[in-house]
Amino acid sequence: MARSAAAKKVAKAASTGAGGKGAGSERNILFPAAMTLVALLGVVLVFVARDQRSDLAPAGDPGLEDHWHTAYNIFVCDEVIPTVFSNDSEDDRTGIHTHGDGLIHIHPFVSTVTGQYATLGAFFNENQTTFDDDTFELPNGNIVSEEDFTCAGESAEIRVLKWNQLTAEKPVVFTEDLRDVRLNEDGQLVMFAIVDKDTDNSEIPRPDDSYLREYLGLSAEQQPLGQDDGGETGPILPESSEPDFETEEPAEELPESSEPNDD
Repeated sequence: MARSAAAKKVAKAASTGAGGKGAGSERNILFPAAMTLVALLGVVLVFVARDQRSDLAPAGDPGLEDHWHTAYNIFVCDEVIPTVFSNDSEDDRTGIHTHGDGLIHIHPFVSTVTGQYATLGAFFNENQTTFDDDTFELPNGNIVSEEDFTCAGESAEIRVLKWNQLTAEKPVVFTEDLRDVRLNEDGQLVMFAIVDKDTDNSEIPRPDDSYLREYLGLSAEQQPLGQDDGGETGPILPESSEPDFETEEPAEELPESSEPNDD
């Protein structure tokens, strides 16, 4: 009987040892498999993050090496107002600014305003002027709001008309996402229009491009750069009075979004 009991204990110990060895082998197989899976997941996440960064990176023109110019005017109800935004180049932070000459100077100093980020919004940020789909701050500081501004008693809206080249006959017209309208060519024309909603786009004039044509004919040494230039400017347009417009406090800037397709 004693031998039989001892034999049973030996058999039980042998059985337990075999089971323990099997479980350890299984763990040894699962651990490297899990580590391989984690490594593969990490690689996938790296590629996803890289693609996301690529999507956010500046694409297209202008680049840091470019120096472009866009002429603009402001059309209110039925007339082009004679004033322009004042010189903001003396403490220029980005390179998209004006010299008070009726031109937007586009030569980015930082990549955050290159490519698709070279927009009207970038210009107005530099100029510290309120501008969005519903609100437009005129050069004299008056704020025009679609909510309460009228032309001949009719509700008005803000539009941006952009001629992509000096030779373009017709403009691309924007009525929303105005801050995201791109400054993506040299020699463009922009008309900021505040007009009765029923106004046909053909009734809005093309900006005066005479100074831009003259300016583009100047050598680089004759063009004010706006950075380390001692605050010198191009010709300053004569000051004159603007019509009185209804005003309100500047509104908070709207978030930027994609520019509408020009096609």
